[in-house]
Amino acid sequence: MELDKKEAEAVSKAIQYWQESNKISGELAEELRNSYQLRNANVDAIAIYALISAVSCGLLAFGALVLDEKWLEQLRNKWGFSETIFGIGFTALAALFIYLAKRRQTKYPASKASNETYNITIILTIGVAITYWTRSFTNFDGNYAIPLLIATVVYGGVAVFLRSTLLWTVMIISLAGWWGAQTHFWSGGSYRFLGMNYPLRMTVFGLAIWLFSIGLQKLKLLPFFQETTYSIGLFLFLLAAWTLSIFGNYDDLSGWTAIKQSYFWYWALGFSIMLALLLVYAFQNKLETLRDLGLVFFLVNIYTRYFEYFWDRTNKGIFFAVLALSFWFVGKKAEQLRNKNSISKADS
Repeated sequence: MELDKKEAEAVSKAIQYWQESNKISGELAEELRNSYQLRNANVDAIAIYALISAVSCGLLAFGALVLDEKWLEQLRNKWGFSETIFGIGFTALAALFIYLAKRRQTKYPASKASNETYNITIILTIGVAITYWTRSFTNFDGNYAIPLLIATVVYGGVAVFLRSTLLWTVMIISLAGWWGAQTHFWSGGSYRFLGMNYPLRMTVFGLAIWLFSIGLQKLKLLPFFQETTYSIGLFLFLLAAWTLSIFGNYDDLSGWTAIKQSYFWYWALGFSIMLALLLVYAFQNKLETLRDLGLVFFLVNIYTRYFEYFWDRTNKGIFFAVLALSFWFVGKKAEQLRNKNSISKADS
């Protein structure tokens, strides 16, 4: 059996612990050690770097050919191509890429990383096609919520068809963009919509996505997207709530800069209490994603408050010394927790 470096270290620690606690004999321990071998990590590293290089070069090529509209303008001027013609062309190209992606998934079902990498071409071509289609609309009027809504529907449909978590992630991001643009349009260009500024609106959006993922789990719908939707929804909710704890429901940036941060103490307190409750719930119910993201934002919240209230009042040397000690303490506790979990897993 082949294992990567991390898996081999975990197995080796487990065997060593069993042998030292006299749960297995030395002969059995040696037999277990000889039952696996270390996978060649160089091949995996080369594959990862090659995929990253392919994505980077592909994005650069796409930007040079498509996003730079000089040659497209030349074609339009020489042949009289309209926005609709370009929309049709990129739509056909996107359909071809979707067909090839589906065929590739059928032929190479185990190559998940490379299949998802290939889906980047679908994301880009669909985006360009929607851009040219919406440019040809006579009632566009600069309302960017229209192309974002179309992108949400298209990306979602293709994601379900290909069962692609990358496309599903882009769909949720497009939906978030639509929510922001549409509420801005509905409010007539105001920073408030139904009394909510942008951080509060995005907090509501993130909460809706998070609750939607829980609904998918309860109803057992789209099982291949449940975990992704849960993680993204929770992350968007906590990220927007964190910005809300900084800006509050304030809609004037210039006015906000003139106000002391202590004015928004109740938003910071509410965010802190919410994180504490979420962490207690996560630990009680052993919800790893909620626990991990909750801990990350709990630390971010502590350091945010530290910068808000002590940056102007503390000597910078003492400020960063305390910061360094806190990071060291967090790292030490995280290492101790990891070692404790590895021992408990080995014991079980």
